[in-house]
Amino acid sequence: MPADATAPAANLTLTTFDKKAHDRSKFSCGFKPIDNFLKSSLTDQIKAGMVTAWIATAEDDPAVLGFYTLGAMAVRSEFGPAKWQRARVPDVPVIYIRAVAVRKDMQGKGLGSALFIDAMKRCDAISEQMGAAAIVLDVLEDDAFDKRWAFYADLGFEPLGDPANKHRVFISMADVRSTLGAKA
Repeated sequence: MPADATAPAANLTLTTFDKKAHDRSKFSCGFKPIDNFLKSSLTDQIKAGMVTAWIATAEDDPAVLGFYTLGAMAVRSEFGPAKWQRARVPDVPVIYIRAVAVRKDMQGKGLGSALFIDAMKRCDAISEQMGAAAIVLDVLEDDAFDKRWAFYADLGFEPLGDPANKHRVFISMADVRSTLGAKA
């Protein structure tokens, strides 16, 4: 999917992050660490090559309505499905979703799902160009943890089995393709 893809709602646009074009000043998803990440750390992490970000805006309004980020990661093969152990490699390449967030006033309107489906499509395309066995993310713990956990489980994510991070979940790229086919 090109960087300037149109989100499902006709008046929403999804583009790669541009510090000059995207107004982050009033963004609040209700979870301070994510708000601070968007406003204070995102630019530096992009410059350092750690993440890429896609930003949802309404047509000509530069205010950020939602966003997601992707980065590369490796997880220990001892975690995850048995086929990872059978591969006899110490680490398995995955795509890490660091954040998916929607501004409070836009929550419950389908933007989060649209962002996440776009992220899964983008990850699928990336995995066709380089090795990536799965998508991994950390389910952030706050008052909405159970709702968030259920959302990811409905998409096919399951616990990675990392004892150091019990909230880290994954979905294999094969399951991503199945999920995307079911959501189409």
